[in-house]
Amino acid sequence: MTIDEFTAKLAKMQAEYPGDAGDALEEGAKKMVKAIRKDTPDSGKDHKRKLKKSWKLEMVDVFGKDPKAEIRNASPHYHLVERGVQNPKDFHRRPKPEWRAALNKHKGFLEKSVNDNWPDVKKAMQEDFYRKVRGHLG
Repeated sequence: MTIDEFTAKLAKMQAEYPGDAGDALEEGAKKMVKAIRKDTPDSGKDHKRKLKKSWKLEMVDVFGKDPKAEIRNASPHYHLVERGVQNPKDFHRRPKPEWRAALNKHKGFLEKSVNDNWPDVKKAMQEDFYRKVRGHLG
């Protein structure tokens, strides 16, 4: 059996046992949040609503639909770090193009972190789901 056939069988089992699929997804999402938190840039200073400590995980499990994990950041300045700053200005509203490189060095860090960690998390989720469903197979 190839890995593709195994994944197809797990997808079929997911439809039959959505509770176990939701549990495996939640554990995988928690691992992904840990990995994202580890890769999040840190200022080194302690303050409220810190970027690194503001990651939230919400499980959306609607009856009749596939479970979904929503990972978001509640920090008010998350978008500035993730998307970067196009036209930085100082406190007197004068343009400072020399700041652009320093302010954009972490641009796209979330996508990079997800791409780096997704294969390991996906494999762990598949193995966890198989362990849970194995008991149902008899």
